[in-house]
Amino acid sequence: MSAESDWREKRHEQGAESVKQVLGPKAEESLATLGELGDRIIETIYGDIYQRPGLTLKERQIATLSMLMALGGKDRQVKVHMRAGLRVGITEDELRELVIQLAAYAGFPAAINAQAQLNEVLAEDAN
Repeated sequence: MSAESDWREKRHEQGAESVKQVLGPKAEESLATLGELGDRIIETIYGDIYQRPGLTLKERQIATLSMLMALGGKDRQVKVHMRAGLRVGITEDELRELVIQLAAYAGFPAAINAQAQLNEVLAEDAN
């Protein structure tokens, strides 16, 4: 095995562990359906960026959610990362505050959409 393939394999292993921790035990399976794109997500986002020091998993999820909600049109990813945020310690109240903060900087339409997604996540998780 070459040094590069060893390095990629290590990143993939670390990434897979982070994916389970952040997104849940079935997330790696879901990402596998994306083929090489899923591998790149695991290696780059979770095997590289999420391994960096400086931010906790909770802080990373706050940043990720803020960006996804502000961008708009990322409904599925917003819901995935809202659940991930709850998994890594963001409270429901903190998620609500993120939506209010969003209104100030990304506008009320983006905040209304994010609030609807949060309501769906909380309702689905309550069942």
